[in-house]
Amino acid sequence: MGTDDDRNDLPKRDLRNTNPKPGDPSSKNSLPDWNNLYNDMDVEDMPWYLPDLDPDLREALSKYQIDSGSFLDVGTGPGTQAIALSKMGFEVVGVDISSVAIEKAQKMNEKVVFLQDDILNTRINQKFNSIFDRGCFHIIDEDKRPLYISEILKLFTPEGMLFLKCFSDKNPDTGYGPYHFSRSLIESLFSERFAILEIKDSVYQNKSTHDNQTLFVIMKKKKDN
Repeated sequence: MGTDDDRNDLPKRDLRNTNPKPGDPSSKNSLPDWNNLYNDMDVEDMPWYLPDLDPDLREALSKYQIDSGSFLDVGTGPGTQAIALSKMGFEVVGVDISSVAIEKAQKMNEKVVFLQDDILNTRINQKFNSIFDRGCFHIIDEDKRPLYISEILKLFTPEGMLFLKCFSDKNPDTGYGPYHFSRSLIESLFSERFAILEIKDSVYQNKSTHDNQTLFVIMKKKKDN
């Protein structure tokens, strides 16, 4: 989970040599220093922590009869989603911009491959049948969204599936935190490169509350992309 200094410097930084800096407090959607956050907090106390597989993803895998293949978990954070997918039999890679998050995730499971990576300047050279993004896309600055889409397209097998969970515009505007998305905005951003199969209202589940409204989006990479 996470992004870099004010989120605009992401593509310029070498993740192998540079740690993220704190978000710019003057930014409407400023974010924390992810390494500091993972150093200072127990993962179980983080608002996105969910020990089991996200229920919307589980339902989608059943509906579309996806029970094997490769999965990339983008913004893996504590690694729980990647680990849950691995236990279901998928070949899983989990990536996060925070080296501390990756170190903690690696200690939880040796079967999943956990790597530090910047999705806006990815160094991953593997292709995946499916990608799950549970909270990474909605913290990316507006002008970097096309870059996210172009980078993530490189990581798919033909007709790969993208499962995306992001904050909905039904949440109140607090002036900070993740960006909020309407159905029409999701369609305008993704429909050129993806066939959008479903957009449904949901919640951001964690172990204690279900307060934040989300959109859960199921997409398939178009053949000509």
